[in-house]
Amino acid sequence: MTTNLSAFAYVDCEYKLFNMERPSLSPSNAIRSGTACALLLSESASNVMSTLTHTLLVWSLLGACCPAQTPAFKVLPWNDHAAAISLTFDDARPVQLDVAVPELNKRHLRATLFVTVSKLTRLDGWRQAHLQGHEIGNHSVSHEHPSELTKASEEIQVEDAKQFLDSNFQCDVSIFAYPYAELSPGLQFWVKKYNFAARGWRGDGNLLYVTSDTEPDWYNLPSQPIYTKYDAAVYKGWIGRAMAMGAWTTIQIHGIGDPSTGFEPIPQDRFLFLLDYLKNQQHEGLWIAPFGEVAAYLRAQKILEQVQSQNYKNDQKFTWEVPSPFPRGVVLKVKPIGQGHQHLYQSGRELHRNGSGDYSVSFDLRELTVGGQL
Repeated sequence: MTTNLSAFAYVDCEYKLFNMERPSLSPSNAIRSGTACALLLSESASNVMSTLTHTLLVWSLLGACCPAQTPAFKVLPWNDHAAAISLTFDDARPVQLDVAVPELNKRHLRATLFVTVSKLTRLDGWRQAHLQGHEIGNHSVSHEHPSELTKASEEIQVEDAKQFLDSNFQCDVSIFAYPYAELSPGLQFWVKKYNFAARGWRGDGNLLYVTSDTEPDWYNLPSQPIYTKYDAAVYKGWIGRAMAMGAWTTIQIHGIGDPSTGFEPIPQDRFLFLLDYLKNQQHEGLWIAPFGEVAAYLRAQKILEQVQSQNYKNDQKFTWEVPSPFPRGVVLKVKPIGQGHQHLYQSGRELHRNGSGDYSVSFDLRELTVGGQL
């Protein structure tokens, strides 16, 4: 490369020298011409070397610092399941303690209990349900329409209910369900301050189903309310559609059995059918988990998918920020992409594959390294 460039420079130099206006080619003129040519060659070689050095430096920096163009791993949707369903129960109705929780426990299913504080009785029973694995969510202090709230009462409905639930359940309650599935800018402001996800708008058609390749509105996630008139085929259709779409949908339940137990109660035989059908679909790859658990997994997945890596030799390092508020303990299922055996590390410790060949990545640790040995 250097020889060819020098040759070109020499030819160019010679051309310019021999096309100068020269009185004669005397010895002194020849010496001056040779000197000029040598100076031009020296300057040309210096420029070439400077350009090459600069180019090599830029490429080395790009190789070390630029984001990777090819993903190093894939986060497996829905905790490595085909689809997801969340069962939610509203208003802290006694029938939920008497019927729903025992029947869920028999089938080893967990649900979300969105508690309206002013309607809460039998506190010890709700605490026991929480200890059995059911999730507690905020459903406001007194279940008001947003249009009836003042600016001050909007804050009270969210903040006071959270403080009561945090204190009495010894946990950080950071999910919310809007009463009547109605929103207002003021209410949503306080919901965003204290929660990482909220169940709200009922949606329409496919919008009732959240797919893992979309970024939903975390503070207005859709749900499907149960109505007394719905038969078993409706619920089978909801679940079948979620499985076919590879999506997540949330089912909203109030009363069970008698009309006095709550809004649009589901007949008890249909409720038991729904639980049995869900349990059967669990064996087909359906993830049945509380609302906040699924929302946290999906939100953490979306954050990791947007992270760009920094390359260091053969390793790619990924770092991310955890939203606040956000639940602790979220673990993502990850599968490396690429040929050969990849090594995954967090906080300097190598991760090991599970029985399915995947890795469990702690979202709390905020970093992941993929590549060779550290």
